[in-house]
Amino acid sequence: MTMIQRNIAFWVMLFILLPLRAVGQTGQPAFLSTFRPVERVHDFGTIYERNGKVTHTFVLENRGQSNVAISNVNTWCGCMVAEYTKSGVRPGEKAKVKVTFDPDHKQGNFVKQVVLLLNGGSSYVRLWVKANVVPYQHPVQESCPYDFGHGLYMSQRLLPFPELDAGQEYSFDLQIANDTNRPMTVTFRRTPNNTVLKMPGMVKLSPKEVRTIKVSYHFYHQYKETRYVLIMPVINGKNGKQLKVQWNAGRKFRLGF
Repeated sequence: MTMIQRNIAFWVMLFILLPLRAVGQTGQPAFLSTFRPVERVHDFGTIYERNGKVTHTFVLENRGQSNVAISNVNTWCGCMVAEYTKSGVRPGEKAKVKVTFDPDHKQGNFVKQVVLLLNGGSSYVRLWVKANVVPYQHPVQESCPYDFGHGLYMSQRLLPFPELDAGQEYSFDLQIANDTNRPMTVTFRRTPNNTVLKMPGMVKLSPKEVRTIKVSYHFYHQYKETRYVLIMPVINGKNGKQLKVQWNAGRKFRLGF
């Protein structure tokens, strides 16, 4: 090979390898401007949570010179799912991306991006969806299914503290709810009166309010037998149904597992 041929080969290889090296260094997909959506942002407008899911289909056209394949669609939110054209899109053809948004337990203005990864992740296109979600009052039984009487509901009827080593502490997040249209005052009476068990002595709830309280216990020593405390909720001066708090013996476990 002559000197001129070697120089030509060198420059050809250099121009081939430089783009590959640059892509490898960044490791990021490039925006593909030739894969164009008819609309880049879709606004659902005002929607009502009680009416459930809403759907919109984006249409994109391949205005480039080579085929485009949608490899994946990321919605970044469990409240949105996407279906999309799986086959390659030739120049001049169109693809569809159907996005479904579930407004369950959402409220107010909502803006989310939808990222289309193309050609094995080497390129991308971004879309956006918007909405203004009007919420509704969920039944308290959704999070607090247990009826303790007089409109008081809780998320659990038994709090089973496991057996732990002396010096360890364990806690429960207990949700309590007022399913009435009037304010509620709840006091908690213990039998026996175990003062090591930590929880609020009184809670005031607004109408339809759901609140989380912490119930915790510091284990000073292990128990050989299962023990329990009965918690009597007194709702606006009236006794409700008892909540049982139990310390289990013989059911060893380690915190964090």
